[in-house]
Amino acid sequence: MVPILIVCGFESAGAQQSHEAPLVLVEDGVSQSTGGQETYGIRPADAPGSSSQSPDGSTVTDRASLPDRSPQVHNDGGVRYVSGGVGESGRSELNALSNQFNLHLLFATQGSGDYLAAVRVNILDAHNESVLTAESEGPLFFAQLPPGHYTVEATPTSGTGQDQLQRKRAHIDGTRQLRLDFYWR
Repeated sequence: MVPILIVCGFESAGAQQSHEAPLVLVEDGVSQSTGGQETYGIRPADAPGSSSQSPDGSTVTDRASLPDRSPQVHNDGGVRYVSGGVGESGRSELNALSNQFNLHLLFATQGSGDYLAAVRVNILDAHNESVLTAESEGPLFFAQLPPGHYTVEATPTSGTGQDQLQRKRAHIDGTRQLRLDFYWR
């Protein structure tokens, strides 16, 4: 797929215009703005109502039902998290934040690789107490957890029942990022 760009004030048609764009941090219902870099462009796959396809051929459908906005970093009980990744630009925006988080989750359909956008995430500590419960706004979900042992539960929320719950163990050691991929049939 070749990106189509609208460029203002540049002589080269291949240039992208880069702007400072705020990243919104939502903590206890209060929005705070932080600095961030965002590249603007118009890409046909990112148009509302269409499917978007990643370089590996997987797709996210039903883009029209999801909000078209920059990722918001949330803080729930001291655990920072962000989710999204719908469309190429959404994945790029989220991946630009990825180094701030030590747990990376990916949600997709087994076989086809189609991404899933609505998944309930529950992270339990070593004592089986909930540390974080949230609904992912896209196929990517990043969280910043203190070092320790965790159980990550993921359940698709659109059209499936509790029988689709998956659990994976996670050990966060404080020095590296951990990626867990969840696939459903």
